[in-house]
Amino acid sequence: MKKMWMALCSVMLVASITACGNNKEEAEAPAADTTATAPAETTPAETTPAETTTETPAEEAAEPAETTGEASSMSAEELLNKAQEASKELKSYNMVADIEQNMSMGGQEQASKTKLSTDIFLDPISAHQIITTDAGATGEIEQYITQDDIYTKMGDQWTKLPEENKAQVMSSLEGTADLDTSFEQFKSVAKDMKVTEEGNNYVLTADLSGEDLKKMAGEMLSQQSGGTDVAAMLEQMNIEKMHMVYAIDKETSYPTETNVDMTMTMDGAALAEAGAEAPEGEDMNISVNMVMKSTISKHNEIKEITVPKEVTDSAQ
Repeated sequence: MKKMWMALCSVMLVASITACGNNKEEAEAPAADTTATAPAETTPAETTPAETTTETPAEEAAEPAETTGEASSMSAEELLNKAQEASKELKSYNMVADIEQNMSMGGQEQASKTKLSTDIFLDPISAHQIITTDAGATGEIEQYITQDDIYTKMGDQWTKLPEENKAQVMSSLEGTADLDTSFEQFKSVAKDMKVTEEGNNYVLTADLSGEDLKKMAGEMLSQQSGGTDVAAMLEQMNIEKMHMVYAIDKETSYPTETNVDMTMTMDGAALAEAGAEAPEGEDMNISVNMVMKSTISKHNEIKEITVPKEVTDSAQ
């Protein structure tokens, strides 16, 4: 049952990250022998930027508010094209996400909160990440991912990822940081987006559901992890709704904020088809709601990511 909870968390995280189109990095936080699972299952470590550990705090995760700005003459596809072009000049950024999940399965309820703070440098690709989870017990994981080595901290101990696992993690990181692919997937639902102007941002809002959204999530999942079990489960899930808000800076065309509120369901027959075995006599129908609020900042301000000497010296 625990593995099923974790797999479902993975599905929800990937699907929400896919819809955001810019939260590529946090899903990458890989474990020592996995590459794209929910934080509760992974063993990643936080990653602090080379010179400072500035972690812009995100607000408490809450249901995304309705946009109230003035209608814009720009279309969603035009704005996404501009953002895609601007991303070619993007060298680094920080992204902070607050995620709340509430899941009901087989008569059991589970709630969890996850906060991810990620600094990413794109060339050469490297990252520093901190993941804090609260699912009955609070835990914190820290990770440095660089071209040379990957270090993970759980509790007070740093560990160095074995060389034979490094290529898998780096491949996952590179795949999820592929902005062009993310924008192309995001543009596939541009027709469903409403565009308004609020302060310094263009705000794209959409209410999504159905096969287009599932297909987009499946493509991103395949790109990130190659996790056939999770991919099969996603294929069997019904995305009841997704309310999404995506903000783009008017001047730079860089992304600044993403809010997602998503509900997914899955019945017992679909679970069985995905390979899950329900205990005899238990109702395995599932309902999951996820609310994620993320901010993207420090565009091109992170100059490099290096691993502190105290980490390399103490790592096992």
